[in-house]
This record gives sequence, C-alpha cells and structure tokens, in this order.
Amino acid sequence: MKKIINLLLISFIAAGLTACWSEDIPEAGAARHQVTDLTATPGDEEVLLAWSLPEGWNPTDFIVYYTDADSETVTLRTGGEMNCTVGGLVNDTQYTFYVQAVYGKLVSNYVAVVGRPATTRFPVTDLTVDAGDSFVSLAWTKPATTVLSYTLSYYNEDTPDNVEQQTLDKDATSVTLDKLINDKNYYFSLTANYEKGASEPATAKAMPTLAIPYILDRDKAAKNQPITFSFNTEDYPTATDVKWTFPGDVVKEGTVVKYGLGTVGTQTVKLNATIDGNARSWTLEVEIREYVIYSTDWAQDGSNYNGFKGTCPVFSPDGKTVYIITFNKVSALYAFDVVTGNEKWRYLPTSKSGSYNMLTVNPVTGDIYYGTTSAGQFYAITPEGELKWIFSEAGSMKSAAPAVNANGTVVYICDALGKAFAIDAASGQKKWQFSAGDAGRGLLVNGSELLIGTQTDAFFVNIETGEQIAKVTLGCEMSDITGFAVNSDKTLAYFGGRNGYIGAVNIKTHEAIKSLVVEKDNPNLLYEPVVAPNGSVFAGSKNGSVYNVKGDLSAVNWEYVHTGSSLANAFNYSHPCVDSENRFYITSGQTSNTTYIFDASGNVVDSWTYESGDNNQKQMGGNNYLDGVIYSAFIGGSSKNGVFVGKYVGGERASSWSTHGGDICGSCCVK
Repeated sequence: MKKIINLLLISFIAAGLTACWSEDIPEAGAARHQVTDLTATPGDEEVLLAWSLPEGWNPTDFIVYYTDADSETVTLRTGGEMNCTVGGLVNDTQYTFYVQAVYGKLVSNYVAVVGRPATTRFPVTDLTVDAGDSFVSLAWTKPATTVLSYTLSYYNEDTPDNVEQQTLDKDATSVTLDKLINDKNYYFSLTANYEKGASEPATAKAMPTLAIPYILDRDKAAKNQPITFSFNTEDYPTATDVKWTFPGDVVKEGTVVKYGLGTVGTQTVKLNATIDGNARSWTLEVEIREYVIYSTDWAQDGSNYNGFKGTCPVFSPDGKTVYIITFNKVSALYAFDVVTGNEKWRYLPTSKSGSYNMLTVNPVTGDIYYGTTSAGQFYAITPEGELKWIFSEAGSMKSAAPAVNANGTVVYICDALGKAFAIDAASGQKKWQFSAGDAGRGLLVNGSELLIGTQTDAFFVNIETGEQIAKVTLGCEMSDITGFAVNSDKTLAYFGGRNGYIGAVNIKTHEAIKSLVVEKDNPNLLYEPVVAPNGSVFAGSKNGSVYNVKGDLSAVNWEYVHTGSSLANAFNYSHPCVDSENRFYITSGQTSNTTYIFDASGNVVDSWTYESGDNNQKQMGGNNYLDGVIYSAFIGGSSKNGVFVGKYVGGERASSWSTHGGDICGSCCVK
C-alpha cells in the first residue's frame, strides 16, 4: 500500500527536503487555476522544482508529491513558496513530480514534470602512472572546484588484503609513492571527495622496476585474437630461459611469442627468465573481451530504432579505425577503434534522412564519404569526425558507393537519377557532371577512366573531363546499389545481376562478356561479388543461395543453399569477403542471421549466429574483413537497434577483392 509520508520537522528539512514540508492534504473541490511553467532542474541526489501562476491567483500553499525508490508516495508542502528542492533521491533515476495549488480547502488540478538527478561528484580525469626503480608516480586533472580532498588507496599483487590509504589535499594533482617492491604489480584507486560523498574511483596499475621486462603489442584483445608478447632484451641482454605461462598452464618459450587467449575477462600471464644466473618472475595482465567490437548505441529519431541497411564497414588507411553508417531516419557516421573496440567519435548530420549508401574512405587523406536518401546530402567527413563539406547538387544517393581516384584528389558519385559528378576532394566543388540516364549501381576508377554501371548499360567516362569514351550494353541487368569486383589481371569487372545472373564487362576492351545465369528456378537478385586468389567468383542471392563460379563465367563451381527459417531476402544487399586461403565469408539476413565461412570447395568451415532467437537481428548489408576479424552490421527492428560487431576468426585478407574493398578503404579504385 502506498503511504503518505508527513515531514513536519525543520530537522527533516535540513536532512534533504529544504524549503518543503508536509501537512494534511485538503479535499479536492471546485476548479482552481493550476501552476504554470513547471520546471525540474537536476542536482546531486536532488531536483529543484520551480513554477509560477498567472497574476491575480493567490494560492495559500502548494502540494508536491512523487513516488520514491520504495514505491511509496512522498507528499510535501512548500508553505506558499513557488519552488521546492526535493532531496534524498537516487541519481540517474527518473522521477515524475506532481504539483497542485492549494486554495484554502480546495486544490487545483495537478501539473507533472519529469526530473532525473545526476551526480556532481565527478571522478578525476586523465589519471596517468609512471613507474621506476621502487617508485610509482601518479598524475591527474582536477575534476571540479568543489573537491574537498582525495583518497588514494593501493595494494601489492601479493597482498591484496593489505590496502594502504592516503588522504591528499584538494589542490593536489600528482603524488609519488616510493619504497615500493620492484617487479610487483600495484593497483591504485583514486577518489575525489565532495560534500555529499566520494566520486567513482579512477583506477590504474603499475609495476615499479629497474626496467619493464616485457612489451605487448596490445593489452586488450578479443577472444582468440593473438597478442604479441616480447621480452625486453635491450635492458636485459643476459636473459636466458624466457618462458611465458598462459592460463591453463600453456607454456611458450622465446623472447617473442604470439598467443590468443580464449577466456573473457582479466587474464594473468606469468613471465619467467634467468638473468645473471638468478631466476626472476613477473606477472602481467591482459583484458579479453568476447568481440573486437560490439555496439548497439546509435542515435535515433524519437522512438525509431536504428541499424544498418545497404552498406558495409570500411577502414581508415592505417587500418586502425573502422567506419559504419546507420540508415533509419538518422544517417549518422560512427568510428570505432579496432584495438580497444571503443567508439572514437560519431558524426550526426543536422538534417535527418535515411541512408542506403555505402561508405568510401579516401585512401590518401582519410576523409570519409557517404550520401543519404534525401537530395543534396552528400557528406565529406574528416578522420577526426568533423564536417569537411557537403555537396548539394546530387539527388538521392540510394545508389552506388562513391569512388576515389588513386591520388585521392577527386571523388566520383552517381545518384539515383543517374547524374554522375566529379567532386574536388579538398573543396567539395563540382569539376564536371555526366548523365548516365539511370540510377548508378556501381562505380569503378580504372586509370584514366571511370566505369559507371546502371541497370542495363556501362559507361566509360574520362575522369578528367567527364566526356564519354564508350557505352556498353550489359549482358544482363545489374542489381541495385551493388558494385564491381575485378579479377587479378585487371581486365574483367564482375557484377551481381537481376534474374539470377552474374555478369561482367571487359574494362580494357569496353565489351560486355557473356553473363552466366546461376538461378534458373526462382531467380532473384545477386549482389556484389568477390574474386578469390584462385580466380573464382563468389556472390550471394536474395533467394537464399550462395554461388561460386569460374572466372570466365562459363560454369558454376558450387552452390550452397541457406537452410534458415526464411529464404526470402536471405542475402539481401550482401557484400561478402574472401581471405588469402580462398575462404569466403558471408552473412544471411532473414529471419535469423547466420555467418558462414566456406572453403574453396564450398564446405562450411564454420558458422554462427549473433543473438540467437532474436528475429530483429538480420543483415541487409555486408561484411568486411581485416587482420583476422570479420566486421558485420545488422539492421535491427522495431524493438531493438541493430548490432555492429567484429569477431576474430583468424586468417589473412586476400589481395584480390571486390572493388569496394580492393583496398581496405573501399575506394572503388583499381590500384
């Protein structure tokens, strides 16, 4: 049962309900003017309510009530004051407050407002550690002027129950601890103290030592993702018998070893070596997560979910960042660090629109390009996540992926109306325009020529002038928003076709070659193929099958039929991958996703599902693959955002590829 809590004493006011008190509540009666302009300003474990009334209305009191964390109704009186500080709240919890005006024995209707208290006890930032012979130094940035002091706690790895503690002055921004034990990990926790209590701790770890004996290429990785462990032979040149002991008593010997750990969480590795005849040992830790990247945190338009459709991930020129763009209402660009798995930044356009356009990264400048389904919204974003320019002359970019020339100076696009543009990469100014007459379905820069694929034709255009060099009627119709893949001798550009076809055009002779129909029963759309090192061509179809065909399109090598609960749209907008061992990677879309790895003969090497049983997670786009990690983006559904995930599977990226991935930037340029 809900209780009415009467707070009558001034001492209660001082305890957290300043300016509020409670009395018996009058009966409801005739209508009286309710309060106006009610606001809720959040504080630390409190919310300040304020309101007003039109001139001429003079209530005798105000009633404030809300439901607390114990589901009890708390009722307060303000004594006629048109504000109230409600204390004793739980931070980051949403409360609904109701205010009624009291007119003697009558009350007005209530007015409601939502408030969410938030802490102002900010933790220290930029905590750094530096270790040396028997000492550790810590430094940080003061988080707020209201800090009263700091509490530093620390312990040695061998004595975790023996926690040392120091109180530091409010103006301190560094401290040095000496007389510590070398070659032992110390764990530090630093909290900032405020009037209402302590902040969340900032933590760090350091090992005092004459010299750090090991070097890691990363101390955070995904399951089974190799980490390189190197012994510091420069500072310990006489070391022998170097051994690394991993969880499960797995021992690797040598000054440099690679090893992937298969258990999630903080994992301990023991390092042993003999130095000048003395046995030495050290303990190091690495953090292992399930996936390289896993996120569902996307900007949304109201209650609309968001995810990924018609696109696939691409990488920065140095391979350290992966990019993806959402499709539903808010076409935001996201950048993720492939080492930490963390989001680096996000770019949210000021204009809302959907997007079915694949990303392209400039392999020279690192700028990122994409368009939306709304006309006039083609964006260039810097590697730091800032808007560089907007090109406003193109129509909807529910169309081919942008292309970039080899030296990174010009961007080429073709919109859904068939208008092709060359855009100066530095300024965003139009260099020339060409009419292809139909929506662009694939672009390819090949030397001095730009290949533009439409549903029925291929145009070869001079990349400097925009003048048409040749027009070729394709041997089959090209699928929408797909792209080209190029064989190893750079003569044939393959594409996914409508009605069950895979087609190609000779980019040297400007001729269409005879297309291959791979689906005679229930033909559907095939999307962007990939070319394997062995010359075979692989593509997925909306009808639920994947196909591997000969490079001259003379025959099908093998077919695999997806056996999911729904075959319709199974490989819709798919963009598969291939590795150096002729293994193919592709994800089914509907109803539940399955990611497959096929060997060169069509055998399933591995398969898995993300979020099994959740019918909202389906793929209507593509994957990309780098350093043994397959990156996949999912569309989501009305109840859930789509997942963007990177899973370590091993292997090496093939040098042959689809042109959207001919380089890791997806520049659609033949190198």
